[in-house]
Amino acid sequence: MGATTELRPGPLTKYGYLEKIAGDLVRLRHSPRGGIITVPVLFPSGSHVTILVSFNGERCLISDDGSAFAEADMMGASEIFRRIARSVASEVGVKFNSFEIFEAEVGAETATGMVAIIADTARRAVELTAERLAKRLEVEARTSVVDKLISVFGKSHVSIDAAISGASAHGWVVDALVRTSSATIAVETVTPSPTSISSAYVKLDDIRRLESAPRTVAALRNRTAFGSDQLLILGRTARLIDLAATSHEYERLAA
Repeated sequence: MGATTELRPGPLTKYGYLEKIAGDLVRLRHSPRGGIITVPVLFPSGSHVTILVSFNGERCLISDDGSAFAEADMMGASEIFRRIARSVASEVGVKFNSFEIFEAEVGAETATGMVAIIADTARRAVELTAERLAKRLEVEARTSVVDKLISVFGKSHVSIDAAISGASAHGWVVDALVRTSSATIAVETVTPSPTSISSAYVKLDDIRRLESAPRTVAALRNRTAFGSDQLLILGRTARLIDLAATSHEYERLAA
């Protein structure tokens, strides 16, 4: 038997590359209810928005099939999402039934545009939900750390939302400023969100560069939720303590 020749596909043409890119961006899979389209729109988690298109004669139902709700539910923010999704859907003129964002009776001539509208509405609703949840968690965390500081050091020694200038002469407001006979401590609450981390880093770094700087402390909401790189960044500018730390550990901040 003669030698076999391995067949390899030739190089893609420019149009072939374009087709490949388009195919990677938008994918279709069939389901008993119709077709599920994966679109190039991302939720905050990084997962793609998926759209279900089901047919009824010449008309179709276009829906996110509850994918946005599932994203919010994984964050523990389903109730926040329901309020936001209802408002966002109303703004763009589509419907929300407490589970899915959709539009019924869509004609072929408007189906493509409606897929884009539903996908963007789903993304926006989850994005706003994540922002609202982050703000609520920050408020809860700030309240928790202030209560802990007052419990440990006494109300007269803890100033809440205290104004302080940094080495740059920029005015900052820290969540708490603790004054004891042995130390002054600037405390800022930090959550794992990139915005919270970067904001706390800039603030505490400027404060610690003062000539007679107070001790800087980053109070972390659930330390295990932070990445090692995030802890390294914060650790360069402040002492780290978990919100769930014991009273003795908080006392040691002033030691």
